[in-house]
Amino acid sequence: MNLLTVLLQVPAKMAADSATTAVVVSNENYFQLLMKGGWILVPLFLLFFLAIYMFIERWITISSLGKVDSIWFARVSELVVDQKIEKAKKFCSEKPSSYSKVLAAGLEVAEHDDVEVQDALQSEARQQISILERGMNYLGITASIAPMLGFLGTIFGVIKIFYNISVTNDLNIANISDGLYQKMICSGAGLFVGIIAYSGYYILNGRIDKVVVTMDKYSNNLLKDIRSYKRANKA
Repeated sequence: MNLLTVLLQVPAKMAADSATTAVVVSNENYFQLLMKGGWILVPLFLLFFLAIYMFIERWITISSLGKVDSIWFARVSELVVDQKIEKAKKFCSEKPSSYSKVLAAGLEVAEHDDVEVQDALQSEARQQISILERGMNYLGITASIAPMLGFLGTIFGVIKIFYNISVTNDLNIANISDGLYQKMICSGAGLFVGIIAYSGYYILNGRIDKVVVTMDKYSNNLLKDIRSYKRANKA
């Protein structure tokens, strides 16, 4: 075999090796690559599903309890001005929303002085806000812990790299690649879960803030209506 034949065979062999490698890589889907992150992905998966569940559950709850109905409030206000407090309380009890519970608490002490009415409204408002925020701490915890778990997986990946090198006493790409897979996948997964939880937390907080603003508006308007009702009674 002469030199020219050898030189011609080398590129062909390199091309065949590259094709074989490409086939092996293409046979590995994203899930198989993700599994190279190691056991640290188990708590990350659990945190991911927890964040998704809490976001959906809180979204539904806030949408249900914090639905604004200006026509409903106008009817309550009309009943109070018409001195039909009992009907107004009954009307509030028929609507399952945070606003109705706050207004009902104020109507319960409508005959008392303004300070007691305001205290009743504020007390019930705090209770309703607490209900709306229930479970939000899980999203906050997930947003903090998930990136830290990803960083922990990165540390394990570095340890794996140096362990493989120390065992084989050979600094080649095969000994490094497994640890690099673990490092990058854990970091990426931790950041992804953290971003999802962080975004969900602030989106829900924004919706709760809107409910609180509307709740304050309804409470102040009801207090004005109760004052008008008292003045009418005195007259």
